[in-house]
Amino acid sequence: MRSSIVLMVFAVITAAGGLPGPEPLFDWTAYPEVGDADLVNPAGYALFSDVGLSIGVCYTDTSLEEPDRISLRFPGGGFSGWWCDEQSLRRFDSGAGIELFGGMSSVGVGYTWFDPTVGNSPWEGRKAWQLGYLLRPAEWLSLGAVRRSGADLPSREIDTEYRVGVAGRPLGDRLTVVANYRLESDHTEDLLTGGLEYRPLHGLAISAEAGEDFVKAGLSAELGYLTLSGTARSDENELSGGRAEITLTSRARENLLRGGGRFVRFTPAETEEERTRPFLGSVRPCFTDRMLLLHRLAQDPSVDGVILEVKKGTGSLAQAEELRGALQRLRARGKRIYVFLENAGNGDYYVASLADEIYVHPGGGVSFLGLSSFGFFARDFLDRIGIYPDMMHIGKYKSASDMLTRSSMSEAQREATTAYLGSSQEELVRGVSSGRGLEPAQLRLLMETGPHTPSRAVQAGLVDATAHSDEVEDLVEADLGRSVSVLPLERYSREIPVDREWGPQRHVAVVVASGAIFQGESGDAFPMGEVLGSESYAETLEEAVSEPGVAALVVRIDSPGGDGLASEDMLHALERAREKVPVVVSMGTVAGSGGYYMACGADVIFADHMTLTGSIGVIMGKFSVRDMLTSLGINTEEVAGAPRSGMWSMLRRFTEEERVVQRELLEDSYQMFVDRVAEGRGMTYSQVDSVARGRVWTGADALEEGLVDRIGGVTDAVMAAARMGGVEADPVPRVRIYPRPSFPGQIGLPGSMAFSDLEELLSTTGPLYLMQPVVME
Repeated sequence: MRSSIVLMVFAVITAAGGLPGPEPLFDWTAYPEVGDADLVNPAGYALFSDVGLSIGVCYTDTSLEEPDRISLRFPGGGFSGWWCDEQSLRRFDSGAGIELFGGMSSVGVGYTWFDPTVGNSPWEGRKAWQLGYLLRPAEWLSLGAVRRSGADLPSREIDTEYRVGVAGRPLGDRLTVVANYRLESDHTEDLLTGGLEYRPLHGLAISAEAGEDFVKAGLSAELGYLTLSGTARSDENELSGGRAEITLTSRARENLLRGGGRFVRFTPAETEEERTRPFLGSVRPCFTDRMLLLHRLAQDPSVDGVILEVKKGTGSLAQAEELRGALQRLRARGKRIYVFLENAGNGDYYVASLADEIYVHPGGGVSFLGLSSFGFFARDFLDRIGIYPDMMHIGKYKSASDMLTRSSMSEAQREATTAYLGSSQEELVRGVSSGRGLEPAQLRLLMETGPHTPSRAVQAGLVDATAHSDEVEDLVEADLGRSVSVLPLERYSREIPVDREWGPQRHVAVVVASGAIFQGESGDAFPMGEVLGSESYAETLEEAVSEPGVAALVVRIDSPGGDGLASEDMLHALERAREKVPVVVSMGTVAGSGGYYMACGADVIFADHMTLTGSIGVIMGKFSVRDMLTSLGINTEEVAGAPRSGMWSMLRRFTEEERVVQRELLEDSYQMFVDRVAEGRGMTYSQVDSVARGRVWTGADALEEGLVDRIGGVTDAVMAAARMGGVEADPVPRVRIYPRPSFPGQIGLPGSMAFSDLEELLSTTGPLYLMQPVVME
């Protein structure tokens, strides 16, 4: 027994470069992930993306020993301890690594110190350093080098060791082939070894290594958050022992034992277009995250379906359309869909209509009533308080300033509103009709006689049954005739395996551009809500397209427009990004006026049927507060240094001469807008002008008019960008979403930018590419 342990310890010492310590599972310099960074290559510390705890044990040909090693790793570093009673010695390792050049390479340093448990040990006070380097210029190639300190002992000298290695993946991460070379030193011969790792199943890895006088074989089984690994070594045709490890990680790996039949529960309440982070909290997923996650879920063979719980709505009509599209992909893959409704509005029921079964809360109802739009007109109020909206616009349908200059809706606005309401309602009726098998005429009758109580909704065929939320799983099991395992979408997301790919990972960058357009930085401004700053946007685009591995860019736009100069800057930034990678635009709820201006230079534009876009037109002007000041007993007088020096002052109205000048400025701005669209869309000026004039279009109508290229949501845009950039999409392309919320997160109340930014927008001396706010219910 003791001779076997001594033999094993000797094998450990020689395999680990001479210093006492545990033998790594595999000592592959260019592929340290299968061993341990502290024992193999400290540059591997940089590859850690989560927290892991490992416990190791050695065994001989006759027995399994007690655990002799524990290690803790975390992103960028780690610590481990090893003890051996036979040598009366303890060894401790720590180290850190950092990625360079966007993950193309990494460097690391390790520090080792020894703690003998008996006196007069030659290892008393001994320390050692390790330096490592990894270079992964491509997803199929890895190069590594490491230097390990030696030791000058009274009885012998252990040389400093230099190792180099190369690893290749001819079949992706399914097969990894490695070669390692230890350089010759004064007391150590050179050593050449080769090995491979083969993954026949998700979660199972079979490894082997061979040198001049040894052979080693290993097996690793990943079980989600738990990994079991073991090796066996043969020296000169005799089994000398091996090692086994059990590892717990904070992020999931593949799961060898995962079966099928699971259902995922999803509550579509979070519809923010940008990622957010509450103060000292974790990052919350955005709408794009959730849509891509549902796309992955559709292709997961372990998932049989979803349970959709609609409790707080499904977002805007365009977002509801994209959610319905995600459910359609699930249905196309043969997965079952069950929907629970509380109080369903137009968009909610439009989404639910695709389900196999719809359940409604006994105290809820279905309000599928069709669409209406409301306009707000403040002219009488402004007159009452003495503020004069001195504004002009170009475009018959450009109604953004009407809410300030008129007391009622113009015929042009009514015409455009009626058209996009009709187009959107047509899509709602089409979707519900096809989903529930109801004739459009029958459905329109149900819309006219709504809202519907739960019992009336069941009788009319709008839903299948009434139920409380805690009864839905029982109904699903009764429908399927078997028990089901249900997990929340958030947990499903956490169980996505950690990526094992090498090098700068080819990916699609998604930049979310949400809010009214201003010059400067993004943020929040009351009462405008989200503000999209041109400087922040340009910086984010530059960051995204400069990231190593980026192959295509998707710009997700949800903006009604705003400042004209800022819109031009944002289009310029997009065109510069397009010089580096293909650019695809995904229009969300609204991409109107300046929101369309910034999009028109893309390679491809996607819009939903119910996206609101277009509004190609210009408004310009100012507010005059002179009458208000007069009513308060405040008199104002102007001393002009030049005829037009006070033109933009809020203390008086424009003169007739100034109105002529303003009209010329408006016409120049409109011509520039139309020219930009014509250039970006490959149309003539007259073609753009005929569909411009400030008119708002739905995405479906915009497709017919040539303003967009395809109907689809952000998932469709990402998949198209991946094809254009040559990014593998199995099951979904690798995506990086910008902007990234900073730590510690948002603090304070929304609207912390106060009124100053709103005042800046309304008092700008330049053109406004702003769309009339639309309240559509």
